[in-house]
Amino acid sequence: MEWFERTKPYEADLIADLNQIVKIPSILDPNTQSDRTPFGVDMACALAKMEELAARDGFRYGRVDNMVTWIEYGPADAAETVAILTHIDIVPAGEGWLRDPFKPEILDGLYFGRGAADMKADLMSAYYAMKYLADHEITLTRKIRLIIGTDEENGWRDLPRYFEVEGEPTMGFSPDGAFPVVNGEKAFQTVQLRFANQTTGDYVLRRFIAGSRPNVVPGEARARVSVPNPAQVQNEFATYLAQYPFLSGQSEVRDQEVRLLLKGVQAHGAYPQDGENAGTYLANFLRRFAFNADAKTFLDFIGRVVHDDIGAENLGLRYHDDVMGDLTLNVGVMRFSQNGQGTILLNFRYPQGVNVQAVTTQVQRHLGDFAATVEVWPGGMEPHLVPETDELVGTLSLVYAKQTGMYMNPRTSNGGSYARLLKRGVAFGGQFPDVPVTSHQANESTPVANLTRSMAIFAESLLKLAK
Repeated sequence: MEWFERTKPYEADLIADLNQIVKIPSILDPNTQSDRTPFGVDMACALAKMEELAARDGFRYGRVDNMVTWIEYGPADAAETVAILTHIDIVPAGEGWLRDPFKPEILDGLYFGRGAADMKADLMSAYYAMKYLADHEITLTRKIRLIIGTDEENGWRDLPRYFEVEGEPTMGFSPDGAFPVVNGEKAFQTVQLRFANQTTGDYVLRRFIAGSRPNVVPGEARARVSVPNPAQVQNEFATYLAQYPFLSGQSEVRDQEVRLLLKGVQAHGAYPQDGENAGTYLANFLRRFAFNADAKTFLDFIGRVVHDDIGAENLGLRYHDDVMGDLTLNVGVMRFSQNGQGTILLNFRYPQGVNVQAVTTQVQRHLGDFAATVEVWPGGMEPHLVPETDELVGTLSLVYAKQTGMYMNPRTSNGGSYARLLKRGVAFGGQFPDVPVTSHQANESTPVANLTRSMAIFAESLLKLAK
């Protein structure tokens, strides 16, 4: 019997358990952080739910510092461990949803909900792959450990601590990428610009807000401006939007102050070409007006220097590596508040051959009149590459080829998965090549058929790696 036929009967139960996880808004919540809930109450609830499932199904499980839950199958005293590296945290829902992002629904064969693509569905497919092996009492030589983190979308403070306590697994994969095997991941680094917000004269930028995370392309931007002729700004804004059919927005006037809303296309910051950055477009529109002081340089930098420049050519950072590909830039967060302090977060993904010093140096050189300080955010990662000759890469590649009927060479990704924390770690699944990427976007979804399709690939892969 083919693997997909073996796993298909699990579909209803898998979806029922997935629904319980998606309903929990496991987003970093500073308001409810404590020693017992280091990333917020909802995150702790999500881990507790996974532990409840593990207890139900007879798995060994445990928790490290209330940050990471592990679930295990196989000989407890095995010298070697095959890890499945996952995370249960998600990015904020954002705007533009046609349905409640925390009330999962199935429509036209697609499962909708925040986390459906990144990565609660793949977490559950991996869990059920392990459950399949346990249900059939398959004997293993290596143990399998599903490791569930809670800070992947933010500071990566969870799994490094897990490794300190539990040690590094022998090898492993993270189903937080794409099929086929992703044996290389580019570096990722966020650079923060901090600056004063002085603005005077006839044109005053009172407030500008876009983005919530450096690794998300902002889908919405808002600005409040005081201007001599509000009607002129409104008319020109309407004309500007008409030039770009992928943008939408609205404006209103309150006491000589124009309030602008511009909507672009939200996307994962690892693939900025999939989105349309609402923040840089709004700045690109506003820079035509006679703002001065810090407002002028702020709007010029994001509306001209880094606008629509995912290759960072205007910063002198265009770079290509034959193995790992191109450097990319996402302008993830933009803040300006009159007479306060402003912030811009630039998220870079770069291949081997580039380093963080080169990135920060080039950003500093291209600030022009922009009086901003350049700081490196903590938590960045250097490029990661596992040789194609490694047993891990070969085994996973062959399983994928066998089950799909199509061999595809290992490749490099712009995304960053927990796999890079292992010396022998790769990303593997659950994004199939023929499925649009919806991670971090409104109306995030995954095909229902792929839940057990991924489960089948993971189950055979775990069997071969741990047998």
